[in-house]
Amino acid sequence: MSTKTLTMPEDALVTMLKALPKNALLGVFWKTVVECDTSPLSSDEKEDRKKARLDFKKGETVRWQDLR
Repeated sequence: MSTKTLTMPEDALVTMLKALPKNALLGVFWKTVVECDTSPLSSDEKEDRKKARLDFKKGETVRWQDLR
């Protein structure tokens, strides 16, 4: 499979993603973030994940609905 890189403004990407139905959006994230990398997490990645979960529990994350 060939890979291409596309540069576009962040707000255009967010607008495009927000227009997708939830199941299609989950599919996009799965194929771009999860499916391509099946290697074990590094210690840095584990720490980042732990911090992200704590931030989420404390309500210190950006809500999807608030992205513009």
